[in-house]
Amino acid sequence: MTQLASPPPDTVSDVLRSFEVRSTIFCLSELRAPWAFRVEGEPVAKFHLVLEGSALLSCDRETVALAPGDLVVLPRGSAHTLADDADSPAVPLERLLVGDAFDGGSGLRYGGAGPLTRLLCGGFALADGIPDSTLALLPDLLHVAYDPAVTTWLPPSLAALKTEAETGRLGASAIVERLTDVFLAQALRSWLLQGEPDGLADARLILDESIAEAVRVLNSHSSEAWSLDRLAMHVGLSRSALATKFRERVGQPPMQYLTEVRLRGAAGYLATGRLTVYEVARRAGYHSDAAFAKAFKRRFGLAPGAYRESASQPPVIEIAPLR
Repeated sequence: MTQLASPPPDTVSDVLRSFEVRSTIFCLSELRAPWAFRVEGEPVAKFHLVLEGSALLSCDRETVALAPGDLVVLPRGSAHTLADDADSPAVPLERLLVGDAFDGGSGLRYGGAGPLTRLLCGGFALADGIPDSTLALLPDLLHVAYDPAVTTWLPPSLAALKTEAETGRLGASAIVERLTDVFLAQALRSWLLQGEPDGLADARLILDESIAEAVRVLNSHSSEAWSLDRLAMHVGLSRSALATKFRERVGQPPMQYLTEVRLRGAAGYLATGRLTVYEVARRAGYHSDAAFAKAFKRRFGLAPGAYRESASQPPVIEIAPLR
């Protein structure tokens, strides 16, 4: 008898199920240019979904341009500003919610007489019991650009979301929240699969509190004098257990991962051109310029000084002749 092959393990689905995303809609905002409002920071995860029009979101020193269907997630509820244009003066959102712009239910209308932007704004929570070390891996700002060519099922979902949000029929609130859960899950899946150094090398590590904490502390305190023994003590594992579990879930040994984090950070500092090589080496956790230069060249193929020089040069674009 021929046995059916078992489906491949899907650890990303396991992680998404463990998150149990639950959204709450704060308001449907109808904004006409010029408009801008400021949201104060508070420990409540927030999101903004663009149903129509465009917006600029500024958080800390990062500004993101949002188009229809784009979703931006702020897992730690960081302070941010939303506007139609960078020059539009922002007012506190709290002032709008107690003024004539708010209808007392879930509708907010504000701005001038220019182009319309519709935003669905809300908050969300994850399942109880997810370790703090796991939550700490989430970025301060997660932007998921709408791309119907990549996720063909999203256009009808977005259309349904817009219809329910705009008509306000009985039961619309519950339907909108469930549809929003889908968009938030998609955002978290994009983060899990992005493969960035400060993201997840393997989705399975987020289900392991000790390894999630190890990744978090190596990312956030990479310049400290970490050893395998010190890291194992920090996360409450034996040296051998940490080495085994870390390699299984991250794909490389802890100290190799730390070196990668340090050198990628150093490359970023060098590319900006504001720090000396000596300062970059110290920030990367190297007390010897020679050791830093050797490790950097082995990773990037260039000495630190040469890398900085190449990063400052504009790219050369070669156009092949038409045949």
